[in-house]
Amino acid sequence: MVFKMIIKRTAVGNKNEAFIESDFHTGINIISSDDNNKGKTIEIQSMMYALGNDPAFPTTFEYKDYYHYIEFEVDETTYKLCRFNNGFVLKHDSVLMLFDNVSELKRYWNKYIFALPSIVKNQISKIVDPVLFLQLFFVGQDKKDTSNISHAGYYNKSDFYNMLYDICDLSGLELDEDEIKKIKEQLAKLKSERELLIKQHKILKSQETPVSFLSAVSDKTTFNKKLSEMEKISSKIAELRKARNTAATRRASWETTLKELRSLNRTMESGELRCMDCNSTNISFSSSKKNAYAFDVSSVDMRNEIIASINEKIEAYTEEINKLASQINTAQDELQTLMNDEAISLEAIVAYKQDIFSASDAEVKIKEIDLETENLKNQLKISAGTTQSKKEQQLAILIAILNEMNVVYEAIDPNGNLHFDDLFTKKDEVYSGSEATIFHLSRLYALSKVLNHNYPIVVDSFRAEDLSTSKENIVLDLYKELPNQVIFTTTLKLEELGKYDTRTDIHHIDYKDHAPSKMLSEVYVNEFCELLSSLSINL
Repeated sequence: MVFKMIIKRTAVGNKNEAFIESDFHTGINIISSDDNNKGKTIEIQSMMYALGNDPAFPTTFEYKDYYHYIEFEVDETTYKLCRFNNGFVLKHDSVLMLFDNVSELKRYWNKYIFALPSIVKNQISKIVDPVLFLQLFFVGQDKKDTSNISHAGYYNKSDFYNMLYDICDLSGLELDEDEIKKIKEQLAKLKSERELLIKQHKILKSQETPVSFLSAVSDKTTFNKKLSEMEKISSKIAELRKARNTAATRRASWETTLKELRSLNRTMESGELRCMDCNSTNISFSSSKKNAYAFDVSSVDMRNEIIASINEKIEAYTEEINKLASQINTAQDELQTLMNDEAISLEAIVAYKQDIFSASDAEVKIKEIDLETENLKNQLKISAGTTQSKKEQQLAILIAILNEMNVVYEAIDPNGNLHFDDLFTKKDEVYSGSEATIFHLSRLYALSKVLNHNYPIVVDSFRAEDLSTSKENIVLDLYKELPNQVIFTTTLKLEELGKYDTRTDIHHIDYKDHAPSKMLSEVYVNEFCELLSSLSINL
């Protein structure tokens, strides 16, 4: 991983109140306060929310009423990213991009900023969402569950492991040599059993339509199975059509917007465009009423930036429409095949009835054999692209991370009696108190060390549950060894105030002067509006 990501500035606000934090350094940053209601958690959660994380703000904070801004650097390129509800605006160099949701943002991020991990989810390879990816280097203040990932739901612990493997180029499912040998032996056994049954009941070899029509499977199973398959395919077609219509509608909307913007580029020999209401020559463009972004497109340069962004979106939706159309056609062919039944006469049914009846049990058994054979072959197919050595390498990565976690734990708490043998604890062994804090700090450190990633490490309330001063110093000494930017937050007791002020190895950001439960204020509004105007967002 050759790049390094550095957070330079964050901001949250609207046209009435705002807050900006621009004092981050590249080393260890500690944001402290003398109470729990000075805005540390809102600052951290807003930072992560701007990066696409699921919201986890304090319940009293109406986050949907505010714009969330983050400025970060990757390989000397500065990126400015703003989120309002589900919409994002990204600016870097001379490029301005608009995204309607997290999915659009992550696809662009993966293509143009740096590659994001991919996993196989529901038999489909997909780029992981920020809600999972950010857990590589971020731990929030609340719900520090040691037995599961944060925001468990769509993603689970297996997805977290698979994400780690992909980062190490070790993704994929595989079977070892013994498992492959057992499957091949079972396939040979099933093949012999099937051949014997067909030999004993020669009627089953017949290709006549009545035989198929009167078979036990057709009578007892095939109809229900066919009906179920038809329902599944019909449902699939409906969902695909719905997705295609949505993509087509969005593309058409952006194409219309593109035509309107391009029409503004026409040179007028005399006169100028003015607003009929206020007589202003300023013309604004808003991607969506819901996302509340407005861009001044009076200038040619700004219109060209917006047009480039829209062209990128139109191209993406076109690719999606073509992909969905192909999937719809395939599903329609499958449905047509299922629906095509050859007509047969009553005489033919009577002629074969007795023979089929006598072979019905054998046919049921053959169907079971065919189903098991298909499942076993699929296992071999999935495993074909992987090797035993890769499985061993995956295990080696986990062992390396766990070994590092145990080394860190022993350094922090030499008298402790914990031993980590997994990245998550069992459900009935959830750590609490300072043990949970040390667990998360140890895991974040080990992930950075073993994966050699260069993402910023962010921990809200890194001394939670009264982590002692001596253990805190050990933690800071360990994290100073890492090349990553580190952002910790903590609440200091009265006797601890000023403890970081004289330390040259730590950059202290003091929030003790913030008004309780009122971090945002009018003081920052003008500067906040200027920040958003750099993204062509007008409040």
